[in-house]
Amino acid sequence: MIKTQEKYDIRSYFEQYTDFENKKILDFGCAYGSFLNFKQHNDYTGLDVRPWCIEKNNHTLPQHTWLYRDLFNHMYNPSGRQKLTLPSTYDVCVSFSVLTHMKIDDITETVGILKQHCDNLYLTYYSNKDKFAYETICEFRDLPSTQWEQIEKNNFFYIETDEWLWTFLDDDYIAGKLGAKSMKTKFPKDDYRGLQRCLVI
Repeated sequence: MIKTQEKYDIRSYFEQYTDFENKKILDFGCAYGSFLNFKQHNDYTGLDVRPWCIEKNNHTLPQHTWLYRDLFNHMYNPSGRQKLTLPSTYDVCVSFSVLTHMKIDDITETVGILKQHCDNLYLTYYSNKDKFAYETICEFRDLPSTQWEQIEKNNFFYIETDEWLWTFLDDDYIAGKLGAKSMKTKFPKDDYRGLQRCLVI
């Protein structure tokens, strides 16, 4: 069984693609600050749509900046009403397993705003070329794995239930749409970090 992301060094995933030393970081979709689990960072801001995450982070890691935004997210904040605003600019934005739960119009709008405030973006996603990731999600959530042929034929495809949403994106399509480069990961398939590719903008 693949463990949840809180058990992993999320920072090391992004260090495949960039160096964080002396950089001002925005962690978009920070959850409980898992980017900081194995190494602290002096200039770090975490943003999330779940107020209880931000409240806990303010209590346990008060030396960092934590931002709550009431943004819509199908899985994590379906009643969200705010538009994304940011109080500052950043050298780097990282976002682990956030685009994976967003529809294409929301992805495009959100990334457009992030690009205005961040010099470089590193955003993970599920590829429609990665059948193993799809089968792993279906097994984890006890869903039938019968949609792969549809997924691999479409530029974007949603596995959607009342509670959950997983988005699969064609590498070339999403890279072109967002002005990004699609990058593979060095992590193995039995590692949670190995299920996602990265868009570098």
